[in-house]
Amino acid sequence: MNEQSLVNNYKTWRKDNFYDKEGFFPIFSSFKEKMRYLSPGATSLYIYLGLHANYKTGEVYHSLGTIAMYFGKSTRTITNWMKELEDNDLIFRKQKKLNHVSHTYLKPY
Repeated sequence: MNEQSLVNNYKTWRKDNFYDKEGFFPIFSSFKEKMRYLSPGATSLYIYLGLHANYKTGEVYHSLGTIAMYFGKSTRTITNWMKELEDNDLIFRKQKKLNHVSHTYLKPY
């Protein structure tokens, strides 16, 4: 595949997804400063949360079990990744009711 084909394929892919109103999650260039302190797993989790967050509120309701199943990891691993994201001020988690799913909020960086 030549260089122009690569450029054209990317343009078409981006345009088609935009016009089909596919959801997206922006990662701004300042994220690279946070990324160096995150494990690959925590980085993947942040992207997962962003893709599933309410685009107006940044709120995600997925349980640790749901996320663990998606990644094929234990809930303990997901908890550790969540802690990394909290420690790096990328998310805030709150359990609104006892024994219910925690709400995870994406924070501006």
